[in-house]
Amino acid sequence: MTMSLAFAAQRVFGMFGYHLRKLDRGVRIDDSFEEQLRLAGDAATIFEVGAADGRDTRTYVDRCPKAIVHAFEPLPENFAKLRIVAESESRIVPVNAAVSSKVGTASFHVAALPDASSLFSPRRTGSRFDKYMSENDVIEVNVTTISEYCKENNIESIDLFKMDAQGSELNILKGAENLIIKKRIRIIYSEVLFMKIYEGCCQFHEVTAYLDQFNYRLHAIYNQHHNESGRLAWADAIYLPDID
Repeated sequence: MTMSLAFAAQRVFGMFGYHLRKLDRGVRIDDSFEEQLRLAGDAATIFEVGAADGRDTRTYVDRCPKAIVHAFEPLPENFAKLRIVAESESRIVPVNAAVSSKVGTASFHVAALPDASSLFSPRRTGSRFDKYMSENDVIEVNVTTISEYCKENNIESIDLFKMDAQGSELNILKGAENLIIKKRIRIIYSEVLFMKIYEGCCQFHEVTAYLDQFNYRLHAIYNQHHNESGRLAWADAIYLPDID
């Protein structure tokens, strides 16, 4: 395709929100899960913070046949389901705890939609999704850090580190700083917020700036979610260590 034809084609595709590109074989910019697996390769250790009922945990062990998946989930009703999944697969290690920057206990805000529950209280944004984040209950949960958990379990590195923690991602990373400094985490896959959906939660730019100081770079953004006015609310991001 000549440059003029390529430019004309891109203008047409651009009208419909598409962009022409040529990617290396196997690269996915439309499927975050497949891109995680491509980058993780022959993963041996996977951490999933915010494992919910184990739906993704099960997929990780199915797609990564050598991996041990350490799945963290604080909400009792979700953890009960996660434990059932773990009972059928010895490579899943269920951990009934939230993850943050300090070990101890904390208040956990149970949302109308259980998967939207958080260590932070919900904040009204005027968006229609507020009803799913609304608080139904507050419970006390155990809290650990990635560094402490790895120390207790003699884990020296993590191949794939997934976070879906409703605004706690920055604190979780701070609790894993010794691993991050040493580039002992190969891939970070995280939900990131672009709106202040919870009181005191972190946002995308804070997570990115924190990782940038340790030479972890943004690889790509996936699964964008907008509110009804078109404002970007949250998405998923992959970060990789820059080890030139």
